[in-house]
Parts: sequence; structure tokens; C-alpha cells
Amino acid sequence: MTLDEPWSLRVAHRIRWSECDLYGHVNNAAYLTLFEDLRVAHWEAMSGAPISPAVPGPVVASLDARFLKAAGFGDAVLLTCRPLSFRRTSFIHEYALWKDGEACCVGHAVCVVTRQDTGAKVPLWEDLRARLLSEGARAE
Repeated sequence: MTLDEPWSLRVAHRIRWSECDLYGHVNNAAYLTLFEDLRVAHWEAMSGAPISPAVPGPVVASLDARFLKAAGFGDAVLLTCRPLSFRRTSFIHEYALWKDGEACCVGHAVCVVTRQDTGAKVPLWEDLRARLLSEGARAE
């Protein structure tokens, strides 16, 4: 994985103290929150609608993170996100936090699109599937 590869979303960020542990390193849970922000922004861009209880949206079925290098308070970092693949009702996101061109943390989330009122799975609609394909995701 490199920064030269295509990424659907790139967001510059400066690490805040609230994202750090007492040693000034990014707390492991903060990486997941930063990736969540990417997930929401990417979904809203892909679907054309804001996250809302009134419309189907993604819920996280599984999430992983791999910590590679420390990032700390005040660091200028780049957050990236892209879809890797999709199935009938779900898709996989890949995330990374970069500092000085090197990945500090990478992660993946399996997101299932559901109705928020019932929890029922919703098939990905054609426009959404087309958008995922245009961003490099593969149909499984």
C-alpha cells in the first residue's frame, strides 16, 4: 500500500491532544474514530445523502486496525479511504493514516447497509454499485 495508489478520499489532519495518550502518541481508539469520520464522509459522497435514521446506511460488521508506526501530538497527517470490494448488501473499506509519506496505521471495515428502523439488510442499489466500481472496488 502506498500513497501513490488511488484513494477515494484524502483528508489532511493535525493530531489533537484529545487524540493522544499521556505519552503524546495517538491513542489506538482515536485511529478508529478518525477512520469512522472517513467512513461517514465517503458514504455521504457515494450515496448522495447524509447519514440519517430515516434512510438506509452502513453499519460496521467488523473492523480491524494494524499499527505500524507512532504518530503523535501536533503531527500533520493524511487520512485516506477507499472501497476494496462489495457484495449484495455489504462493502469493504480500507483506511490509512500517513505521516511523512509512511503508513502509521491501516485498517479495514466490513460495512453492511441496513434499514435503521428495523436493522434489515438492504441490497446495494445500482448507482451505488456503479460508484464503488468507478472507485476501484471489485464485485465479489
